[in-house]
Amino acid sequence: MHQLAYGHWFRADAPVSHLQRTVLLQRHLGTPSSTVRITGTTALKLLKLPDGDHYPWANRIFAHPEPLRGGELRRHQKHLHQLSWNGGRRRTSLPDVKLTKSYSLGSYQGPWDSVIVHPVEALVVAAPMMDRWSITAALDAMLCIDRLKPLGTSEPDVFTVESIREALELLPPASRAVREVHRALADIQFPTWSAMETLTRMLVLACGMPRPIMNFRVETPRGHSILDSAWPEHMTAVEFNGRDHSQDHASYKDEMYRNEVLRGLGWKLRIVSFDDLRKMDRLAEWLTWLGGHLGVEPDLSRVTDTRLEHSEPW
Repeated sequence: MHQLAYGHWFRADAPVSHLQRTVLLQRHLGTPSSTVRITGTTALKLLKLPDGDHYPWANRIFAHPEPLRGGELRRHQKHLHQLSWNGGRRRTSLPDVKLTKSYSLGSYQGPWDSVIVHPVEALVVAAPMMDRWSITAALDAMLCIDRLKPLGTSEPDVFTVESIREALELLPPASRAVREVHRALADIQFPTWSAMETLTRMLVLACGMPRPIMNFRVETPRGHSILDSAWPEHMTAVEFNGRDHSQDHASYKDEMYRNEVLRGLGWKLRIVSFDDLRKMDRLAEWLTWLGGHLGVEPDLSRVTDTRLEHSEPW
């Protein structure tokens, strides 16, 4: 029935995805006296913000505690519809729907005419299930949002460190989730465009290396290039290649050409993949390479234990 009622949003011959069903439920459960909005990891995913990846080996390197409710993350991401109410109390007996009271920070227009909570509120709801580095990745990405409009307005919001901190100040200060987001906020750096860029940068810093400039623009005779993590004074950069690099062959070939142009200009480039982050021998190898070009000896004391290397492939 819901698909027929809102069938113009989705293709009638295609199955409704988990995210689309959440949007339908949000519209179905809302009333004039009670605004129902999407929150938690579901809202983060709709906003295209990192919604959590659990890597015990990264937590060990960073000396971060394991997330309080990390075991719930996959269910929230794949099966649970996370909604919140504001106004009159709302209840539902529908399976796999979690409906909680909102923090009331504000409403935003999401995909398919959905209504989403403030990104900071969504992150605080999800934070107990997320690694701290992953919370930092979500905050990094939040600073790069450029088209998210508050409900009922035409101008998009601009998210800054100050506006994120102000939003956090409106939430319960004793909340462990709020405190954890505050801690993660200390590690953000603009502009960082992906979770793996965040993780790579934090690994570099955890091993005592100088802070890079993120997404550094280099002008060349063949056009400009953007380097994920760069140390311009040393003409050195680290590039993370994820799954999209292998799936888009045309872009991959263009990137390889641009990298060779950069090398011709004297840049030292190291291309790393997810296995170069999670396999301790490979992590130590490229960090040593980086330290050699930066004139710094990396502290590898936290990357010598290989017991926690296993993780899902990126």
